[in-house]
Amino acid sequence: MRSINQSLMVKLHLTWPKHFEQVDQKKISRLHTAQAAQFFSLMADVLAVGFSLREGLNFARIMLPRLGKQLTWLQKRLSSGEAFAAAIKPLVDVDVYYQIKIAEENGALTEVMTNLGNYLALRSQQQQKIRLALRYPLFILLGLGILLIGVKEALLPELQALNPQLVLRSPWMMPMLWLLIALIIGLILVSVWVLRQPRLRRLEIGAHVPVIGPVLQLYWHYYLSMNLGLLMGSGLQTRDVLQLLLSYQQQSVLQQLAAKLDKHLRTGAELNRFVDQHHFLPNSFKIFFSKGLTSAQLAKDLQADAMLTYQRLFRKIESMIGLIQPILFAVIGLAIVGLYLSLLLPMYQTIGGLS
Repeated sequence: MRSINQSLMVKLHLTWPKHFEQVDQKKISRLHTAQAAQFFSLMADVLAVGFSLREGLNFARIMLPRLGKQLTWLQKRLSSGEAFAAAIKPLVDVDVYYQIKIAEENGALTEVMTNLGNYLALRSQQQQKIRLALRYPLFILLGLGILLIGVKEALLPELQALNPQLVLRSPWMMPMLWLLIALIIGLILVSVWVLRQPRLRRLEIGAHVPVIGPVLQLYWHYYLSMNLGLLMGSGLQTRDVLQLLLSYQQQSVLQQLAAKLDKHLRTGAELNRFVDQHHFLPNSFKIFFSKGLTSAQLAKDLQADAMLTYQRLFRKIESMIGLIQPILFAVIGLAIVGLYLSLLLPMYQTIGGLS
């Protein structure tokens, strides 16, 4: 088995392209969720069995032909001497980039790519499950809408002709319609406002949203614990870590969070108060950073916390998916009640008037 792996590694090494086709950076699209999940999972697997990055990318070109342009771009940049994180930066989100960068600089690239691949794969699967879960209820709502239009346009005029004194419109129908329109417009305006906020502010708002908020909190709990654990494990002190994060891109959550923390600490305020002010920060940070541990001990605690949170995140997402259909069926039930009150009650009034 070992000889087979070695021969495969030699073959992959020999097939590293000597000349790369010219690829325009503007034409290189980012990896979407499913593609990133496949790529990171595959790279984590081949690195775990002893492949180098060079050999792993050659193997990825064979297994993931649809990512040919992106992989050629990666190979070209790696051949020019760039680090893996810098090479993949245009293909991923800025926060994913810094997660890979920290992992690569601290010898945890395989572990972090495994977690990234698993998380992104789960997120892609959940998106597919959500689409499937929405399909049946939406068909029911569509059928109700068609029934509503049919009854209103075909049946109710006939009832009005039989009983001219019949009032077909419920007094609350128009107010409810205007309320619905106002809610839709309000949601659109709020969404536009949120999207214009800084990344950290958007995260803080999202952490307060029901259903979605707990998942966001768990993800960023894992993200921060893992990255801080890796940085502390490299021998840096907490102040050194803060200064390093301040040098990151301003679009990243790590840099924005470090900037706010640095400003907070310069006023003489305590870290515990800072954690309390940000809903997505875990309370466990107050315990870890107040115990007076060495960098190595703190790194160990943070990484253990990250792994436990990672498992809780998976369970939380699975349980959240189970709520989608019950919520939608509750909405359908309300729609049926509204249809009954607004359309069928006038029919009973007409029948009573004719009798």
